[in-house]
Amino acid sequence: MAKKKKKMIKLNQSIRHFFGDEGFDEGIERVPTESLIALAHTLGIFNGTTDKPTLVKMFRRLWSEGETEIRTLIVDFFRNEGRIYPNPKPREKPHEREDKIDELLEAFELSADERRALHASFIDIRTRKITPEKIAAKLEHIRYVRKREQLEKALEGKFDFDDTLEYYAPIHYTLGEESFSKIHILKTAPLNEKRLHEESIETLVPEITELKAALTHQKQLQTDAFLASLNLSSHRYLNREQIISSLKSAPPSVQTYGTLSSEILRGVLTRHLHVSLTSGGTDDLIVEIDKELPLPFRTEPFKYRFSLHLDAAEISRQIWQEEDLVIASMIEKQSAEEEHAFLGELNYLIDECRTRSKLLDLRDEDLYLIVYELLIPYLGEIPHISAKTSRRVLFSFDQRIANELLKRQRQELLGRSIRDFKNLFPLARSLRRKLVFHIGPTNSGKTYTAFQNLRMAGTGYYLAPLRLLALEGYETLKEEGVSVSLITGEEQLLDEDATHISSTIEMLNFEVEVDCCVIDEVQMIGDRDRGWAWANAIIGAPAKTIIMTGSENAREAVTALAEYLGEPLEIIEFQRKNPLELLKTPTPIDAIQPKTAVIAFTRANALRLKQQLSKTYRTSVIYGNLSPEVRREEARRFREGETDILVATDAISMGLNLPIKTLLFSKADKFDGQNQRTLSAGEVQQIAGRSGRYGLSEKGYVGALSADVLKTISSLFNRPAQPVAIPFNVMANFDHIMLVSTILEEKSLSAIIAFFVDNMKFEGPFRAANLESMSEASAIVDRYDLDMRTKFTLATAPLSTSSPLVMAAFERYVRALEQKKPIAFIPPQRLGSYALSMEELQDAEDRIKEISLYLWLSYRLGEFFIDAEKARSFRGELNRFIENSLQQSHFVPRCKTCGKPLPPQSEFAICQSCFNQLNRSKQAPRSAISPSNRTAKDSRKSFHHGR
Repeated sequence: MAKKKKKMIKLNQSIRHFFGDEGFDEGIERVPTESLIALAHTLGIFNGTTDKPTLVKMFRRLWSEGETEIRTLIVDFFRNEGRIYPNPKPREKPHEREDKIDELLEAFELSADERRALHASFIDIRTRKITPEKIAAKLEHIRYVRKREQLEKALEGKFDFDDTLEYYAPIHYTLGEESFSKIHILKTAPLNEKRLHEESIETLVPEITELKAALTHQKQLQTDAFLASLNLSSHRYLNREQIISSLKSAPPSVQTYGTLSSEILRGVLTRHLHVSLTSGGTDDLIVEIDKELPLPFRTEPFKYRFSLHLDAAEISRQIWQEEDLVIASMIEKQSAEEEHAFLGELNYLIDECRTRSKLLDLRDEDLYLIVYELLIPYLGEIPHISAKTSRRVLFSFDQRIANELLKRQRQELLGRSIRDFKNLFPLARSLRRKLVFHIGPTNSGKTYTAFQNLRMAGTGYYLAPLRLLALEGYETLKEEGVSVSLITGEEQLLDEDATHISSTIEMLNFEVEVDCCVIDEVQMIGDRDRGWAWANAIIGAPAKTIIMTGSENAREAVTALAEYLGEPLEIIEFQRKNPLELLKTPTPIDAIQPKTAVIAFTRANALRLKQQLSKTYRTSVIYGNLSPEVRREEARRFREGETDILVATDAISMGLNLPIKTLLFSKADKFDGQNQRTLSAGEVQQIAGRSGRYGLSEKGYVGALSADVLKTISSLFNRPAQPVAIPFNVMANFDHIMLVSTILEEKSLSAIIAFFVDNMKFEGPFRAANLESMSEASAIVDRYDLDMRTKFTLATAPLSTSSPLVMAAFERYVRALEQKKPIAFIPPQRLGSYALSMEELQDAEDRIKEISLYLWLSYRLGEFFIDAEKARSFRGELNRFIENSLQQSHFVPRCKTCGKPLPPQSEFAICQSCFNQLNRSKQAPRSAISPSNRTAKDSRKSFHHGR
């Protein structure tokens, strides 16, 4: 309450600053109408009125009745407005106040001291508040205070707040042959306040002096009676020396006898009650006794030390007056209460542990023994379980039973969950499905044939690995007169009359039955991060005919799935329609012919090659970080002859049909997200197959920019591709998540996913997938108060965890969802015509990913993501910005450390100078490593790949 009052006072002082040192009620009248309306909007109370008197009245009532939060908002408004509304009235001059005080004092007969006191009392009071009545009242008070002081001096005492007089009085003590005097503090009854005010000192002093004498005489008689009652020779508790010394040493007090010393009290308690006094002060005594408390299911009693606090003055009174000491009964009563409270705390702890170990069904005896083992070391000799001790014991208890509990939970989970994965898709199981596998290399017509079957089907689904391919499938079907809808994670073009759907594979609806479903690039079932989507689609697509297209290395995987499903499988083999020829010699970068694609495996290398080639050729560039729209535009420019050369990463290995005559590898190794490794035979063949498209050229050529790369590519070109590994990854769906959450009573999504990956077992060729991006997103959403479905939706969003910009946007979205606030799309700053640096281009690419994330979430949480159209609009602007940037040739790669330009052919992310400096800084800690074990080039490659 005091804090609140202090806050209100501070706010009242703050508002006066804006109103020329006047209060709110006066100052608010000077605020113009437009500011009052703005304040009403700020507070959320604007009701449409613009009448100033009405607004002023409303704000006066609000300020008067408002809590600190309302007043704080009002003060913040005027602080942010930055205006002062000064008081138009002239400020009072200090000398005017002094003149008024002097003028009023002339009407009174005053001494010099009284004049000075009155002047000091009113000098800080506002002039208009200084009145003769107030001066008269103050004068009367000053004179009364002075009169009391004079009385205190004359009477040798001190008046208390209740008009009693306290004074020191000598009292004589006679004990046998011993005689001495002691000072006692005596206090009169309350004196008549009216007489103290009205009667003269000369009248009051004799009367009060007589009252003091009578009181002192009465005290002497009491003391004499007390001393006469003392049995010096046979006192129940004290001997003669103790009595005399205690009376002599007692400090001045109102009592006839004083509080006994701790030494005397210790001796009395030890002799008469057999209890020891462990510590004592002037007012408080502590008695400690060793006691034992039997505990349930424990043979040995709990030994503890009971402490009893006693009032030293009360115990002394009982001893002086030789009364029975009631300490023993107090000990029994209070120790019983303490033991009862302790057993209640123990029962609460036992109940909590019983709840936590419910699945283990522990016997009471076993449960108590575990708790005693954890609890007793924390208790020491005190029978009390504090909140902190309780938390410690519960934490230790959880750790103690964790393994057994987890084992029991796994048993419970596996008993209730559906281990046969195919039964998670009941609609697919109800259909008599036929599986068809179009198997063959690139440019063999397998996908074209599948599309012809899809077009002729009454209803159908095309499932693409990329949004770009889903869009191409949509346009292909539409051009052939098929009513079709497009559904991707971030875009939906819906036709109410659609018979077909073209979508990315993750967007398959397992509840919509169709006649035919085409699953493209089925060898992706072996992908570490996305393979689960192909496994789910093959098992659960609700179509009468499932047509899969893919390469030879997926044969064993598809056959294994068909056997597991018990569904018929027809394999149709396709041959490449035109041959591929492997070049015998490397192709120098300055001897590249038009219609050539140069393959790089990182964005940096792709842009570096583009930079080099743009000096001689018109060049397009495609890499995974670009949006599908930009990739499509770059492909169009190459396809339609606007550019001669295409620089691309392995992003072109799936589905893009381009007029590539010659394909050259710039590297033979890549970073796969975990390691830098040599390309596999399947990857070389998939990428190489993009050259020599049927109908555009009679033959395709495959080569490399350097001899060492060509040697590696040649060895892999005709080697059989490694078959897709079994078992396949499958990902927990929301039903699995909720099942684990319910059984484990777990609210953390990341903990549930970890449990699913570590413990979930399936019948058939499956294992639970561990998706790094989903785990990272789960750890973020777990920090917020969200329901499990929202957490799961956010964790499965397309999140680029390597982009700080995207991750910051994601955190903003999650925070707003927790607060249930609408989430606006925040557009980027004004763009130029094109990027001026690689960093600026990277920023634009990341912003495209941020927009993709926003749009993806807008389809699932549309009530919160309210700016989808605005986001699409800015995606178009960003795509045009990136397209214009890629058509420039001004990019210069720069050192990541110092920012200096790198040589055009540099393979590394830092310059030679920074590399040397980095090596020197590592000399000391690496002195134990022989220099021959690691070359400078190896070190720089490691730094480059680590980036």
